[in-house]
Amino acid sequence: MLGLRSARLVFRRPGAPASVTLFPMVHVGDAAFYDAVHADALDHDVVLFEGVRSPVGRQLTLSYRWIDLPKLGLILQPRLRAEGNGNVRLLHADLSTDDFHACWREVPYWLRLAVVLLAPLVGLQRRLFATRKSLAERMSLEDRLSSDEILDWDPTWAAFRRAILGVRDERLVAVLGEQLDQIGEGGKRLAIIYGAQHMRAVRAELSRRGFVCVESGWRTVIAL
Repeated sequence: MLGLRSARLVFRRPGAPASVTLFPMVHVGDAAFYDAVHADALDHDVVLFEGVRSPVGRQLTLSYRWIDLPKLGLILQPRLRAEGNGNVRLLHADLSTDDFHACWREVPYWLRLAVVLLAPLVGLQRRLFATRKSLAERMSLEDRLSSDEILDWDPTWAAFRRAILGVRDERLVAVLGEQLDQIGEGGKRLAIIYGAQHMRAVRAELSRRGFVCVESGWRTVIAL
């Protein structure tokens, strides 16, 4: 099927009972995608999920929250809820509001201002011109850094990327490590529902701990 797809990846360490299932996410997609991911993830023992509560975050997300989603037949990524799903435990693995704001203050003021002003302009442009195809193409991402990503790296944006991506990666990896270190002989099934870009750090940590991918599959995020 044509469109944007997300890989469902299951990792295990040889000889160990634990498993970790990765659900790379995007902020906009078909409702059926989120329904399937949430039902699958909530069938695990522990779910690590993302989310930073901050007025800064709400301003930045105007770049996609202003898209005319009903016209395109899409929805925003819904909040994960565990009601009626047995003994699954939801674990917030992202930065607290205070921790995020501390990182955000390290970004140069002019860059913070530029990003905050640019986000609604991007949102307006997408509201007027975005299509399912243009959104799918823009959100395309591979496991490894592409040549374009490597060549486009700019030290001017380093502090911004660290606040939005790097520090949150470190927090996620730390929480994942704590969970893996606590697993006993009975085993545990972990699920990680997080933005696709953060999964690169997760895969690197799992590889460091001796985990290998033993199962993979695809789910369509935006069908074309």
